[in-house]
Amino acid sequence: MAVPTLGEAEQLLASFHLPDGIVIHSRGVSRVATEAARLLAVAGIEVDPHLVAVAALLHDVDKPRTRGDGSEHGLLAARWMTERGHPELFAPIASHPISCLLNPSRAPQGWAAKSVAVADRHISQRFVSIDQRIDDQARRYPAFRAELDAARAPARAMQAELAAAAGLSVGELIGRLRAACDAAQPEPA
Repeated sequence: MAVPTLGEAEQLLASFHLPDGIVIHSRGVSRVATEAARLLAVAGIEVDPHLVAVAALLHDVDKPRTRGDGSEHGLLAARWMTERGHPELFAPIASHPISCLLNPSRAPQGWAAKSVAVADRHISQRFVSIDQRIDDQARRYPAFRAELDAARAPARAMQAELAAAAGLSVGELIGRLRAACDAAQPEPA
């Protein structure tokens, strides 16, 4: 596999000149997704936490472009990563948008993709519940409120599936993911 190192992924992320909010979000998703993958690996599930960390870090590089031109968010970033020689990042990046939970042909498949998607459901600029995240997205994108509301149950189900695979209750999983996110937060000045 040609998965970039985390340093290379940070350089790639910087090369897209993204707004600070997307960078903060992406780093948070990476921390949380990495912890989800680590918990799965400890439980004996085959998943590569490094691949997950990198895919999560780069999952939103297409966001400014897809907001402006109508391209499908996730797919464009996944194609860009493939063009840069990182095809193993395609699935977790392409299937992370919440709309993919309602589309069987784009739904996250495999633990790497599910780890990134679950993490993305929990991170805005900080760790939040799935419902808080969806409510925030519905406020920002009111035209998609019905679709976002329809994705609540599948998002919760995927989280429950990940928790069960890791041998944890949903509450335990959420606690571990929140701790992973919070542990890496810089101290306030």
